[in-house]
Amino acid sequence: MWKGIDVSDNQGVINWVKVKEAGSQFAILRSVRRSGKADYQFAANVAGCQVQRIPFEVYKYTYALTPTQAVEEAQQVVALLRSHGLICRVWWDVEDNSLRALNKGVLTGLIQSAADIITGAGFEFGVYTGKSFYEESVFDTDAFSCPFWIARYPSSGYYALADNPPADKYKPAPSQPLVAWQYTSKGRVDGITGPVDLNVCYIPFWETQTPEYYLQDIWHGTSISKALESIGEDGSYQHRVQIAAANGIEGYAGTAEQNTHMLNLLRTGQLRKV
Repeated sequence: MWKGIDVSDNQGVINWVKVKEAGSQFAILRSVRRSGKADYQFAANVAGCQVQRIPFEVYKYTYALTPTQAVEEAQQVVALLRSHGLICRVWWDVEDNSLRALNKGVLTGLIQSAADIITGAGFEFGVYTGKSFYEESVFDTDAFSCPFWIARYPSSGYYALADNPPADKYKPAPSQPLVAWQYTSKGRVDGITGPVDLNVCYIPFWETQTPEYYLQDIWHGTSISKALESIGEDGSYQHRVQIAAANGIEGYAGTAEQNTHMLNLLRTGQLRKV
C-alpha cells in the first residue's frame, strides 16, 4: 500500500519539496479545467513532481452530456499531455451531479467515447468515481474492464498524510481492479495550504514492466506501415498513433519526418512496442 495525493489549482502553489518530505509517494494531477484550458498549476505541478521524482498520473473531471462534448474533453487532455511530452494514464472523473440526470446507457456511452479517444491516442484509461455512483449504477460499471479509483470517506475528520487510512473494512470493493482509494478530502500535507485529497494505491502504476521493442532482423518496405505489416504487426494509422505516443513522438500526424523517425527506430531495434 502506498500513500499519495490528488491536486488541482484549488490547492494553489504547491511546495513539492515539502510534499515529498511529508511522505507522498505518488500524485494525481488535474489536467484540463471545465473551460478546456489547462489547470492553472498543471505545468508547475508536473515540473515539481518530475524534479522530486514523484510518480504521477492525471485526471479529467468530466461535465460532458453529449458524445461530442465527451470527445472534445478527451481530445483536450490528449493535446495537453502531448504538449508536455507525457505518457501516463488518464483517470476519467465521473462524479458531477449533472450526470445523474442522464440515462444509464447514455452516460456509459459517453465514458466509452472518452476512453476510445484516450486509448486510441496511446494513453491508458481508468475511471474515478464515488462509491455511491458506482453502487447505484449511475453508469454500467460492468461495461468497463479498466482500473477503477473510487472515493469513499468513512470519517469526516482530518487526516495527516502520516496517519493510517481507515480500516480495510471501509475499502471500496469494485468488480474491476481497485488501483486506488480516495479516503478523505480533508488531508493535511506539508507544502500544501488547506485541505487536500488523500489516497492509498494498491497497484503501483510507477512499477512498469521492462519495455519491449520490435527486434525483428528482417522486415520489408520503405514505409513504417509496410514495415510493420511485414513483421505481422498492424500498420494502420490508428495503431501508429499509439506506437508514436509510446515512443515519445508528440502530435503524430503521419508526416514523412515522423514516419522516417519511427522507421529508423525500428531499423535499430529501438521502436518500443505498445
